[in-house]
Amino acid sequence: MTPPEDARDVTTAPSATAAPGRPAAGRWTRVRVIWNANAGSKGGISTNSATEDELRDLLGRHGLGGEVHATASAGEARELAAHAARDGYDLVIAAGGDGTIGLVAGELLGSPTALGMLPLGSVMNIARSLGVPREREAAAEVIRDGEVRAIDVGQARARPFYEAGSVGMNAAMFREAQRFDRGDWLSIVRTLWVALRYRPARMEIRLDDRVVRTRALMVTVAYGPYTGMAMTVAPDAQLDDGRFDVVVFRRFSKLRLFRHLAAIAFGRRRPTPEVATYRSRTVRVTSRRPLPCRADAHDLGTTPVQFSVRPGALRVVLPRGAEQAALARSAPSGDLVS
Repeated sequence: MTPPEDARDVTTAPSATAAPGRPAAGRWTRVRVIWNANAGSKGGISTNSATEDELRDLLGRHGLGGEVHATASAGEARELAAHAARDGYDLVIAAGGDGTIGLVAGELLGSPTALGMLPLGSVMNIARSLGVPREREAAAEVIRDGEVRAIDVGQARARPFYEAGSVGMNAAMFREAQRFDRGDWLSIVRTLWVALRYRPARMEIRLDDRVVRTRALMVTVAYGPYTGMAMTVAPDAQLDDGRFDVVVFRRFSKLRLFRHLAAIAFGRRRPTPEVATYRSRTVRVTSRRPLPCRADAHDLGTTPVQFSVRPGALRVVLPRGAEQAALARSAPSGDLVS
């Protein structure tokens, strides 16, 4: 199926209430909830978990139906989402973290079925980028009363992504750091060791309108503003403009880079002249030696690698006025090359 023609198409509906377990009148007629009961933990420590009773009560009070599926695997989540899209559901709600949202979204691409988000994960970069509140009640209100927008999706090696692609040190570090989610505390030490050993590399970044040749520690191909531990790597990135924000971390010492990354973690932002930002629909990165590459949590192997945008490929329920809020949030950060 092809994505919607206009990435800014908006569908709205009036607010409505309904009896618990039934859709709100005049809003959603068929709703499926895909719930990752293991979401909301880091290193085996609970950070934002919810029980099934709490989830059903929340959905019922907001008229979002009672079809709740607790998933035991990524494959099951994908199949439930794919079936909903094939069977003409109006809405699929992903209740979980960024990983759950990504799994569900991947099966809805190009379909008229909208994605709703109940953020139950630890970081929630996707929801944060879209202006969806972390607080459950507020997020449920967005699903009930919000507007449907078609947003872009990134793609690399036939795999969609919803946060950012990375090449270089950040990709190498993430390869180790993701093991912390499974309770491997030694991964923190290994991640620091990878960072200390990593050296800047020469790379060529081919964009729509230019070729950038540079020596850098890392490059981020940002679909949205946030990646990793909610690091604001691309504060001006918009999810419906048909372009990536390509962020090149140049002329950084490692100590200076670590300080910068710490300063922009958890949604904070800090301009710095060592960062150059470009905008492009396609990005191809090559290098003299193979460099590690990732897209969100997915290992892409090594360079060369190409990233591309799928305009308007995903319909998402967002807070009303989300686009205006995103524009208000944007401000010059670093060195934007137009």
